[in-house]
Amino acid sequence: MNLRRLSILIAKERKQLLRDRSSVIMGILLPVFLLLLFGYGLSLDIRNIDLAVVEPVRTELSSEIVARFRASEYFHVIPVRTTAEGTEAVRTHRADACLFLPADLDRRFAARDLSILIVLNGTNGSQARLRDNYIRGILSSVLESGSGFRGARIESRMWFNDANESACFMIPGVIVIIMTLIGTKLTSMLMAKEYEHGNMESMFTTPMQSGELLVAKAVNNFLLGLLGLGISLLFARYLFHVPIRGSILILIAGSGVYLMLSLAVGLLISSITKDQFVASEVSMVISFMPVFLLSGFLYEIPNMPEFIQLITFLVPARYYVDFLQTVFLAGNVWSRILPDILILLLFTVVLMVFAKWKNPKSLEG
Repeated sequence: MNLRRLSILIAKERKQLLRDRSSVIMGILLPVFLLLLFGYGLSLDIRNIDLAVVEPVRTELSSEIVARFRASEYFHVIPVRTTAEGTEAVRTHRADACLFLPADLDRRFAARDLSILIVLNGTNGSQARLRDNYIRGILSSVLESGSGFRGARIESRMWFNDANESACFMIPGVIVIIMTLIGTKLTSMLMAKEYEHGNMESMFTTPMQSGELLVAKAVNNFLLGLLGLGISLLFARYLFHVPIRGSILILIAGSGVYLMLSLAVGLLISSITKDQFVASEVSMVISFMPVFLLSGFLYEIPNMPEFIQLITFLVPARYYVDFLQTVFLAGNVWSRILPDILILLLFTVVLMVFAKWKNPKSLEG
């Protein structure tokens, strides 16, 4: 082996590597980003639990229970007066759990015949079990301190996922991944492929408009995405037995909106990069990774630092995950569904405009 020739080749490859910005970004910035995100931003710990507490009559004991939850760093207490208010808070996902205190709490406690109900949002079974343990721990410490009474019956009920099966939580998240892969990953390769093969020059000589080109590129992948959605729903319902409590038509309509958004992201990426490899890498970083990390699919958003929670508002998958979990497990809860769909529509329109702007009908564009 000739060391001089080898050193020249190494220097040549180093210069070529430094000229490739995507390689520098992948090799330096991406590890820093992931280390900071996983080490600081993402956590499997349970914090910021939204707990509704039904307190029909304020007594010394009920005030002590509420005060103990307020003092804990793990809970954000939502005080309500009626059972209906507490039930609605859990049903609309405004609260992760609801603690129902009886109206005659002090009398039952004095008579050593106390029963307390905890209702939890069981969409994510493992998270719900941890929340249940936290709530039980604080309740027990309050009821047993001083009096030594250990006979209180604390009952828990899981809503939206009575069997506490992980598939009920995982399948909607997997559908989000499928829609993102078909919409963004595959579509990002289309326009870049045309630029690489030199086909754009011949297209620019025709009367075809850039908007027509974008629509033509997106239609087939949209149909492919709907086919993937249909297969996913069949598997979810008949293989994994995940309930679909909401309207199928609403589910398909919302998924269609998210699929159009993913197509717009893919077209925008490919129009900017004009290179299949770079388009593929960029689509992974700005669309696929946020689905896993910042959508609430795997990591609870309330457990993240506040500035990362703010970033998640810019991740469209956050709203699609919430939409799917609501339609699958809670039903047609319009107070959750409508905002999610409207925000996804807004993202779609903005991204489509940008995609058309970045794909003008000229070689200079």
